[in-house]
Amino acid sequence: MKYRKIGQSGLSASVLSVGGWKNFGERLNDTDSKRIIHHAVEQGINSFDTADVYGNAEEAMGRAFKGLDRNKLVLSSKCYWPMSDDVNDRGLSRKHVRASVENSLKRLDTDYIDLYLCHRFDEHTPLRETIRTFDDLIRDGKILYWGTSAWTKEQLVQAFHICKEMGYEPPIVEQAEYSLLVRDYVEQEIQPLREQYGLGLMCWSPLAAGILAGKNLDQNVQPNTLLSTYSPQLRDKYWNDGHVAKAQQLRTLSEKLDVPMATLALAWLAENSKVDSIVVGVSSFEQLTANLNAVDYALDTTTKAQLNSIFQSSEKE
Repeated sequence: MKYRKIGQSGLSASVLSVGGWKNFGERLNDTDSKRIIHHAVEQGINSFDTADVYGNAEEAMGRAFKGLDRNKLVLSSKCYWPMSDDVNDRGLSRKHVRASVENSLKRLDTDYIDLYLCHRFDEHTPLRETIRTFDDLIRDGKILYWGTSAWTKEQLVQAFHICKEMGYEPPIVEQAEYSLLVRDYVEQEIQPLREQYGLGLMCWSPLAAGILAGKNLDQNVQPNTLLSTYSPQLRDKYWNDGHVAKAQQLRTLSEKLDVPMATLALAWLAENSKVDSIVVGVSSFEQLTANLNAVDYALDTTTKAQLNSIFQSSEKE
């Protein structure tokens, strides 16, 4: 397993992170959850990602971590989305962030969270209040580092300016959607901030909801897949003619090379030194094994060129 520092921090995470959305506490029972997580650790994975809004995921993962050395794990969670009808039980106010941390600590059954993320930007709370709260939580030992998810370049630059002005701990990572199919946001907005501020990158949806693994490439969305069970919005986002056409080209290349589509997609990310960790959802032991093999797969120059030719960013199209 490869490890990389998260941004310019001293925190090292495995290139592959196991994510907790729509699997732990939902598709997987406790026995399977523990089996998958313990095997992941045995194979060198130390990074696990979840969020307060992921249903029962935090509790299920907390139970699955039993028997493991907590100090060797890098746990990340997030807050922002509404957790109830309470008007204050949402967003990035001091009140909600502090309550969210305490609740996540209880659900994960741990004393601290290594990396705590703003799940989105809060337009209704002063940014200075949010950053001061995260800085206080670091000083309190509740969290060790903080970061963001799906923030714009302008929002991140503003955050770094506030941190510099006030002496607050800056965010160390942006957790962003990044894959062969979805490239522009990271390559045009986030990667320049790595050079300027040392901001790290963790990427989610590396297989574009399964499209890059070969799911749903024919006329109908397959039953019991993420696109068929989650929401029409998610289906519309990924299952469109442009994305499917590119994924079908990936399938052709995959068949020619006799290498799984998902392996090619994950290997492309893993070979990018600007990607600190790839968050993958795992719903079976076999899927975990395939993902582990994928990040160790070495792409040759010709294959990388073919992938970049198929999946050009819109900036180049």
